[in-house]
Order: sequence, then structure tokens, then C-alpha cells
Amino acid sequence: MKKIIYLLSIVLLLTSTSALAFNKADLNKFLRVNACPGCDLSQAPLSDKDFNRAKLAGANLRGADLHNTSLRLADLSGADLRGANLSRTVFEAADLYKADMRGANVQGTVFDGAYLSKARLAQGAKPAKSAKPAKPEKPEKPAAVTQTVKKAAEKPATHKALAKKPAALAVAQAVKTAPAPVDRKKILEQALDRRICVECDFSGMDLSDVNFKESFLERCNFEGANLQDANFKYADLKGANFRNANLTDAYLKGADLYNANLAGANLKGADLKNAALDGAYLAGSTIAGQAAAKNK
Repeated sequence: MKKIIYLLSIVLLLTSTSALAFNKADLNKFLRVNACPGCDLSQAPLSDKDFNRAKLAGANLRGADLHNTSLRLADLSGADLRGANLSRTVFEAADLYKADMRGANVQGTVFDGAYLSKARLAQGAKPAKSAKPAKPEKPEKPAAVTQTVKKAAEKPATHKALAKKPAALAVAQAVKTAPAPVDRKKILEQALDRRICVECDFSGMDLSDVNFKESFLERCNFEGANLQDANFKYADLKGANFRNANLTDAYLKGADLYNANLAGANLKGADLKNAALDGAYLAGSTIAGQAAAKNK
């Protein structure tokens, strides 16, 4: 009797294990085309891979090993990630709407810009964010101004003193409140390297021939920038500001320009094939002028 019970327990164990094992056909398909919505990839070995922009909505990734894997801009809405190894997994700007991550290992996981509405995280988990650009060092204060600040700190100024030394105190106040300069070139380098930069300021910069292909650049400011021959293929540019920018011969094929401001922009020769322009503001741009000319 004991032997029968033992054999039955082994059968049940094997059955439950196989039920959680990934479907080989699904895995091969995903590895081939980087898309497999609703597929069974449970317990699949997917660590140390690059699956950026993967399409895995509703996929079964329960118990999968995704350690140190990049899933930037991936669609994982409704995916089952329970018990998965997500340590050091990068979900930057990924869609994790209603994804279930209960019991998953999220140590060192990066969720910067990810859509986590109604997602279920492991209890007590504190997802780590990716490193932010280092703050630029504050410029050294001039000796004369520093001395003025020290004196002001040592002895509060009276109304009489304010009347005598308004200029010096004004300089001291300016030093206290002046914001630290932003190294925009460094931010640009990081944006090109990571393919993500939300609400970054590139206004007035010379960005000709720059490659922003498949980058996540929502609400970035490109006002007055030189973007001639720039590559924005399949880039996410929702809400971006291109006011008076030079986009001559820019490559915007498949780019998402929803609610983007293109007022006064020069789009002569720009490739906008399959670009999403819903809600985009085009007043004064060359593309608006071309449309008006066709309607005459």
C-alpha cells in the first residue's frame, strides 16, 4: 500500500512539473520573432538576453528565469510572472498593466518609466530604479562673493545694513539661489546609450544625424533644435516639442508623434511613413503648408 502511495505521489509531482514547463514551440517562436502573446513560457530559461520591445501580452512566464534580461519598452500587459526570477531584469518603459508578479524575485529590478497600473508585485518588494544621471558639481563661488556670504551668515543684516550694502547682499542671495548648470551633452550621451529619456531638454542643440531609433522620448523638448537627417524610426515621441525645429530629411518612419508639437517645424524631405500624428499640432510647419497647397 505504501509503495502504491509513493508511486502515485511521484506521478502527481511529475504531472504538476510538466504542467508548468514551457511549450518548446512557443519558446522557439518567441526567440525567432521576439513576439509571442499568450504563449506558454513558464519556467523558460531566458536569462541574460535582450528582449527589448518584446510582445508578450498575456504570456505565461510563471517561474521563468529572466535574470539580468532587458525588456525595455516590452508589452507584458496581463502577463503571469508569478515566482519568476526577475533579479536585475530591466523593465524600463515596459507595459506591465495587470501583470502578476507575486512571489517573483525583484531584487535589483529596474522599473523606470514602466506602466504598473493594476500590476501585482511581490509582497514587500521595493523595485529598484535605474541609476539617474549624476548631478553636475556646483561651480565654486568667487572669493569675494564667498566672503560676503560668510559675513551675512555670521551676523544677520539689519535694515540699516541693507540700506548700506544692497549690491553685496543681492550678489550673496543670487549665489544661494542660482541653480546648478545641467550638462545636456552628458544627458544626450546617456539617452543615446539607454534609448530612453523622458522630459529631457534638447532645445536649440545641434542633433543632426543623431540616431534615436526605437528610443523612448516622451515629452522631450526639441524646440529650435537642428535635427537634419536625424533617425527617429519607431521612436516614442508622444507629447514631444519640436516647435521651430529643423527636421529636414529626418527619418520618422513609424514614429509615435501623438500630441507632439510640430508648430513651425521644417519637415521638408522628412520620411513620415506610418508615423502616428493623432493630436499632433502642425500649424505653421512645412507639412501643414504642403497639405494646404494640395487642397487648393
